[in-house]
Amino acid sequence: MKKLWFLGLGLSLLLVGCSDAGSEEGKKEESADTSSENTDAAGELMDFYLNLTTTINGTDIDLNGYEAAVGGEEPPTGDEFAKLEDAAAASAEESAKAVENTEIPSGLDDYKKDIEEFKSTLAESYKMKAEALKTDGEGDLTEADEKMIQAENQIKAILDKAGLVSSSLVNDLNG
Repeated sequence: MKKLWFLGLGLSLLLVGCSDAGSEEGKKEESADTSSENTDAAGELMDFYLNLTTTINGTDIDLNGYEAAVGGEEPPTGDEFAKLEDAAAASAEESAKAVENTEIPSGLDDYKKDIEEFKSTLAESYKMKAEALKTDGEGDLTEADEKMIQAENQIKAILDKAGLVSSSLVNDLNG
């Protein structure tokens, strides 16, 4: 008897589901098209972000090494410090160029203005680091680090706008 009752319940649910399916079909197709476009843009945005951070991580190795050494328990001094600082300045310049040369995919036209602003801020951060490292003595990277945080906030806003979970740009570039 219970089997018959479950079979009847299942059939009635099936009939209710089928009767509503026709009225929702047009809405589902429209929703699927919009969702597909958003997914494509989100995927391209994620690819852009990952490619950018990977490219920068290939150019800012000496800069990261310098920052780690200066922040370590026994910071380098003398010639060792000078060599690290020179290499870090060159690394920062290369990183700025890498950011500037990163192309924005055509599928991200809706985000292009925001991405251009982000790229400009990020490149400026690296240029500021390069300039600070070229000064005599230990360069003060405070303003450049603040500019980097500004760039991080910009990319977070872009990722959020696209419906993506944002990560930490600073960690992705220094990690």
